[in-house]
Amino acid sequence: MSMWTMPERREPPINPTDERAALEDRLEFQRTTLLMKCGGLKPEQLALRSVPPSPLSLLGLVRHLSGVEAWFHSYDGQPDHQYFWDYGSTESREVDVARAADDLASYQASVARSRAAVAGRGLDEASPGEEYTLRWIYLHMIEEYARHNGHADFLRERIDGATGE
Repeated sequence: MSMWTMPERREPPINPTDERAALEDRLEFQRTTLLMKCGGLKPEQLALRSVPPSPLSLLGLVRHLSGVEAWFHSYDGQPDHQYFWDYGSTESREVDVARAADDLASYQASVARSRAAVAGRGLDEASPGEEYTLRWIYLHMIEEYARHNGHADFLRERIDGATGE
């Protein structure tokens, strides 16, 4: 993979039809924002660390958020490991530019699994074995992405000066 492509991002409606649609639209906006921050960059750029000694990188954020998507995966009852690459931690510390395409594929598979796992579930439905409701998980994930997209802003600006939403 020579360069990650820039996805198109759809603005969430100002007046959503219902609570579920609002949560889904806002989370999709945040997911796409992360990929936009990575779009147009080469794997070597994606692996650049923010400020030494911090291990934070865009590629590390993608790997981390692949793992965080597991909040939704619990609803399908399948093991998590099948969506994460078998070469170490999903945390931002360990990135390998040679596996950038694998990291993107893992992220996309994790997000697809999340969507499928909660399709048709009620927002008041608790996560299996937990007290967290699906509503809480959506809110938590929006918060998680928004926080890390802020980090991604700084990382991207440091890499090539690009700024934006």
